[in-house]
Amino acid sequence: MADNADWTDDLKRMRDELRLQLHLGAREAEDEWDELMKDWDRFASRAQFDKSAEEVGEAAKELGLKMKEAYDRMRKA
Repeated sequence: MADNADWTDDLKRMRDELRLQLHLGAREAEDEWDELMKDWDRFASRAQFDKSAEEVGEAAKELGLKMKEAYDRMRKA
């Protein structure tokens, strides 16, 4: 009977650890998302001004790379 109690306690502990990891991961993903949206807002405001197509294209490329990297990290997590 003690084996069942130990096994159940282990499962509860693993459940709680996973819940915490999911919560922390979600918070980390949300923080990263907020940073990406700040980058997006900066890009959008720059694109509205009289910038050359080359400058806007370079900013879009940089933002695109950041977003792709963030997406890959979130997907792996």
